[in-house]
Amino acid sequence: MTFNDYILICEISIGICMAALFVLLWLLRRNGPSLALPFAYLSLLLVNHVPGAFVPIMDEEFYVHLPEVTEGIKLTAIGIVVFVFGVWLARYRTQEQQVAPQVPSPIAVFREDKPFWIFCLLGGWLFVFGLTPLRNLPSVGAVVYNGGAIWMLGILLGLRWSVRNKKRLWTILWMACLLIYPAMILVTSGFLSYGTTASLIVVCILAVAARGYWRVCVAIALVGYMGLSLFSNYFQARDKIRDAVWVGATIERRVDAISAIFTEWKFFDSTDKLVLAGLDLRLNQNYFVGLAAQNLDDGRVDYLRGSSVTDALLSLVPRALWPGKTVFGGSPEIVAKMTGLYLSSGTSFGVGNVMEFYINFGLPGLILGFLVLGWALGRLDHRAALAESRGDYATVILFFLPGVGLIQPIGSMVELFGSASSAWIAAYFWKWAWDRWRERRQAQALSLPEAVAH
Repeated sequence: MTFNDYILICEISIGICMAALFVLLWLLRRNGPSLALPFAYLSLLLVNHVPGAFVPIMDEEFYVHLPEVTEGIKLTAIGIVVFVFGVWLARYRTQEQQVAPQVPSPIAVFREDKPFWIFCLLGGWLFVFGLTPLRNLPSVGAVVYNGGAIWMLGILLGLRWSVRNKKRLWTILWMACLLIYPAMILVTSGFLSYGTTASLIVVCILAVAARGYWRVCVAIALVGYMGLSLFSNYFQARDKIRDAVWVGATIERRVDAISAIFTEWKFFDSTDKLVLAGLDLRLNQNYFVGLAAQNLDDGRVDYLRGSSVTDALLSLVPRALWPGKTVFGGSPEIVAKMTGLYLSSGTSFGVGNVMEFYINFGLPGLILGFLVLGWALGRLDHRAALAESRGDYATVILFFLPGVGLIQPIGSMVELFGSASSAWIAAYFWKWAWDRWRERRQAQALSLPEAVAH
């Protein structure tokens, strides 16, 4: 097969990936309510596959890994199509059909829903910023970490309301709240990905809720371009940022290092070889997928035959009950084994859903894995959105947090299962806390007229 053949397959696969994204967006906007969790997952999956697949198309100096990249993006395209079908299947003729209720006024919605938004925001920040020491405790730490994601729900709903009703000041306020988390993560750890992942999950609600499908499509293209620009500027400044953060420098020095991202800002340039190298290095999961697939085809490694699925099931047992559990999150060992690469211990390498589904049972494993994942995430998202539309916020929490736990496109199945189960436990705590807070507010509201009457 010639390089031109590889490039053609690569281009077709990228086209299928992008088409599937917009088909999913159309589906979520058309078929009932959604909090955009499947769209957020697919967007993050594409972020880790599509930019890297573009690199050899843009510059022939990156042809060296073209066969592996082509195989990786081809398998990704197959998985994405199946994922979208799984989401559609989860929403097709469900028993809970959306009933068109009377639309209350924006002020009425604001007064009724704002307490829940604030509850989610403050509660999540308490877990994220106030209970950090608890994260080192077995089992408890996972629940605290995944339970902290409830702040996303508060901002997501508040931002959707403000944009729908053209409340500019409130939109600015919610966006400012949204930026606090990635800014704190960047200042304290030096990483951009964790904060931007959470932010993307939140802002994807606008793609589903905003009016005008084609305007949303144009906005997605612009956001994608700005995202590539942000990545390229961060990639060139990251060593300076991490040098400041990891040595425990003062806040002033850290902020000064981070400000280089914006003071030396350059828009994305596809002819800049340093930028392309960054995309190839950090946003090209296809290379690992393709290399693992080639090794399996050549017989250099064996299929896992479900061993990582077994590990994922074992991860559901709390470490507090099984202190000697040998299953851990993270996946550099799997990546190294299946690709034959020596991986630096100072860099994170996620096996990713595409690779892990494939290396267990081949193409059937890839199809089944993405079908189940698409159905599960589509179901959780739909149930959460239906509950939110009828004002059942306790139920929203029960479906939203496990849904967020499943959004780990470059994580392992151990992390996928562990996060979703920990989020489910945390969701029951937040449900209890919200019910108690709501009952207290209602009691205070009822006692106020009596006090005035006396």
